[in-house]
Amino acid sequence: MTVFADPLQPAAPACLTGAYRSPAGEIITLTQRPGFPQTLLATDFKGRSGVFEATGENALNAAADADNPARLAGHLSYAGCQADAIGLQFSGAGEQQWTRLPLRISRTHFMSGAVQLNGELIEPVSAGGKPPLFVLVHGSESTAAVDSSNHAFLMASQGIAAFLFDKRGTGASGGVYTQDFELLADDVAAAVGEARRLGAGRIGRVGLAGFSQGGWVAPLAASKAPVDFLVVGYGVIGTPIEQDQWQVDYQLRQLGYGEDVIGKARTLTALAGKVAASNFYSGMPQLLRAKEKFAKEPWLAKVDGQYSGQLLRGEVERARSESPQVIWHYDALTPLRQLAIPQLWVFAQDDSVAPSAPTIARLDALRASGKDIAIAVFPQSDHGIRSFALMPDGSRKYLGYAAGYDQLLADWMLQKPLSAQGQERMLAPSALRF
Repeated sequence: MTVFADPLQPAAPACLTGAYRSPAGEIITLTQRPGFPQTLLATDFKGRSGVFEATGENALNAAADADNPARLAGHLSYAGCQADAIGLQFSGAGEQQWTRLPLRISRTHFMSGAVQLNGELIEPVSAGGKPPLFVLVHGSESTAAVDSSNHAFLMASQGIAAFLFDKRGTGASGGVYTQDFELLADDVAAAVGEARRLGAGRIGRVGLAGFSQGGWVAPLAASKAPVDFLVVGYGVIGTPIEQDQWQVDYQLRQLGYGEDVIGKARTLTALAGKVAASNFYSGMPQLLRAKEKFAKEPWLAKVDGQYSGQLLRGEVERARSESPQVIWHYDALTPLRQLAIPQLWVFAQDDSVAPSAPTIARLDALRASGKDIAIAVFPQSDHGIRSFALMPDGSRKYLGYAAGYDQLLADWMLQKPLSAQGQERMLAPSALRF
């Protein structure tokens, strides 16, 4: 069962957070969902997921979705928070007892400058030797990470330790929520120090794993607190302003518009970028005047992006509030040029939020200069490496994580040979097929 290094334990159903093994050896994780205390998110290595909701004493149910074959659905029962197993009955099968994997969880508070942050170290108890450890680097979310990372528990089931912390201004951490990459990188560097302190004598190689916006923060943090490896999922090598333009370009192309329309839209995204760079305080008159030139063109209403669509709709305050202290002209290449550690970058081929082709091209150039960078691409997946099905109206229905995604992360961090499925996802140098 899970061993807590302090006497404070979460209440049911949060006390079930962890990793479980079936009689056949399958793994499932249960993690908390910030803001939904009576539910748990279940995930597995096949990319499937489902939400279990409390329905009575010591029981939870997960509803099925007829349009989503990757949806985990069924019934969960447990004898109590100290039980070594849970009963799981998935749709179409009988109930089985899933054994809770032994984990050591050390809860902690640590300082980053004058701000106190809340964290936890998750260690696999039965791992042979000293397991590698990764510090989770948050994306742009404003929710807590402690007890909420399914990736952390999936990795722990494979013999990898993880250090999680609530980013400043979220969960049980102090400070004010921000998207200032420099400040967030300082917090990650402090987290690395705390992870090394808590795991002293038990952990081996220490790395960073940053996802989405964390792809800007993690390389910068690696230059502040030396680590042994770096993992980035669906990140961007470019400025946040470039990301907005790439996103608008991608979305319009997906809607069938040609390069003539893309060129017109770039007139607007360039002006919207100037507004963003001013923290949304100047440049709106120029943007709105340019918008009027295209007022009768059907593509105009389709412009979205990170902030361009909001600005064209006049939602200035919303755009500002969603991107507090972003460094809009952030130089993402400089810290990467300084790093001499192995890196794994994982992309969704059909990423509608952070289109991957421009970043892969820049990574390929870094590889040509001698950097140890592995690149994996998952087809038919969107931001978050989420698989999807196309609906009749052209929209995407998200099904789950791409199969093999978490196993690839685990095998790479463990320095194990990749499975055949994992090898199929790897890009050779200059093998850009988008």
